[in-house]
Amino acid sequence: MKKTILAAAFASTLALASAASAGPADTFNGPYLGAEAGGAVSGTSIDTGVGSADLYGQGATGGIFAGYGKTFGNFYVGGEASGTFGNVTTELLNVSLGKDYGYGIAARGGYLLGSGTLGYGVVGWERARFELKDDTSSLKEWVDGLRLGAGIEQGVSDSVSVRGEMSFVKWQGKDFGTDAVDAHDITAKVGLSYRFN
Repeated sequence: MKKTILAAAFASTLALASAASAGPADTFNGPYLGAEAGGAVSGTSIDTGVGSADLYGQGATGGIFAGYGKTFGNFYVGGEASGTFGNVTTELLNVSLGKDYGYGIAARGGYLLGSGTLGYGVVGWERARFELKDDTSSLKEWVDGLRLGAGIEQGVSDSVSVRGEMSFVKWQGKDFGTDAVDAHDITAKVGLSYRFN
């Protein structure tokens, strides 16, 4: 099920990119705004001090982003800020860990693979609100994470582009009361951008 969600999201990305007409390199220059949606799978380890358990799950995720990029010949550099939301939850028996919204910043670097096609990598910082709960209690904490990713962006016109990206976020270990929590996410998303160039 987890692999199916990620495969479907990434397949949609490739289909959009191949269907789009090639746009000029100027598509990737200047400030931009966009929105994205996709799916994520997550793994969590919880240590109660008495024993430990591994939780797995998946869910939908989406968000908005804004950034600035510039091409130098065939090379691309840029920066981006994002806001995310979703219902990605891991659970085991009566214990669950969910993530509802967050934000982050990231650096993007890439290379123009052809007219209007950009391959890029992402390194960034994420912060999200997690909730750990069982039948009798609920604890919420903000957690920081390191984001690594890669994607393909295809220009549709001088101002519009579509992109697909897969990323991995390793969340910092966090104590929820007496429980130590360690989590990670793998996400596949499709996005649409508009540049003000």
